Amino acid sequence: MSLIWSVSSSLSYVQENNIHSSVTTINTPLSTLITEIISVPSDIYDPRITRPFAIICLFIGSIGNSLSFIVFTQKQLRTHSTFRYLAYLSIVDLIVLYLGLGNLILRDYFLFDIREQNLLLCKFHTFLTYVTTHLSSWILTIVSIDRAIACTVIQLNKRFCRPKSADRIFLAMCIIISLINSHILLFMGSKQTIIHSTINNISSYQQKIDCTHNTSKIYFEFFEKPYSIIDLFSYVLIPFLIMTICAGIIAYRLFFSLSKTTMNKTTKNKTRKGTHRAKQISYMLLILNLVFIVLLAPIVIGQVFQELNQEHRYRLYNSITLLLSYSNHALNFVLYGIASPQFRVTLRQLLGLGNNEITQRRLHTFGLYTSTGL
Repeated sequence: MSLIWSVSSSLSYVQENNIHSSVTTINTPLSTLITEIISVPSDIYDPRITRPFAIICLFIGSIGNSLSFIVFTQKQLRTHSTFRYLAYLSIVDLIVLYLGLGNLILRDYFLFDIREQNLLLCKFHTFLTYVTTHLSSWILTIVSIDRAIACTVIQLNKRFCRPKSADRIFLAMCIIISLINSHILLFMGSKQTIIHSTINNISSYQQKIDCTHNTSKIYFEFFEKPYSIIDLFSYVLIPFLIMTICAGIIAYRLFFSLSKTTMNKTTKNKTRKGTHRAKQISYMLLILNLVFIVLLAPIVIGQVFQELNQEHRYRLYNSITLLLSYSNHALNFVLYGIASPQFRVTLRQLLGLGNNEITQRRLHTFGLYTSTGL
């Protein structure tokens, strides 16, 4: 996650050093100085890779997440907790894409950085970036927990796996994650006044926003060490561990521990259909776990092995990492939506494809088995 944020912050850090070195040169025109700063080839990513990727990924992610939100909020789906979470996930991922890739496109194509406009934007944009990326991972985690409970603990299922419970849990996650990242609103970024002298010894002043965590020695050490570990665990490691455990519980419950009680309560035909549907969700969760760790593992490696404030030395690696991490937010709708028959049926209904009577019958059939799968 830190790479997503440091796309702007590390560049600002490098530019800050360049500003100080340039200011020591007497009689440097302000316009020349600004031009030199903008053209400094020290970005931590390669624009030749990120420029086309940013536009394509933002386009696909916008359509996919918007479409997913519309589908998951349909009457026949929003009454189930799982689809409620996925609707929230679609919105959160959409915000992540516009915060990160939107600012990236503005910087690469229009030389305009949102975070460098004023200190409030610096703090708020950085804060939202961390909150939404963490929230995205934890929504995926809660989906796995929701499904594990749904197919194992019947008593808890009635209380936990409900739409109202999903709303409350999502709100609680927003509050907790916001509190964990609240230090950004207090200490991130600083203002600097730079004095320039022209040929005629006329002084001019420039207010510059340094949107970095290098505002004090204490905060720099906190952000680079303790908080970096917190970010690593909360964004990748803990969610992946929980998702893996939940996927294992679901797989064991469905493949090895299907109780005879279920067989007695339902007909063999319904049991077979329910088991088949439940196996689909189990396979999907395993695939999601694998995709999650594959796409975000490079971030973990980068955080562990890259030198502090030396990200510009790994431009190609950081570019690939950026591509993979944002793909995780842009393509979630593919992994969830395509694996869910209810999603496909509802989508066809929205697009006016297929026989409406058959569609309604399929939705009714799928609705019988939402306690064990999507």
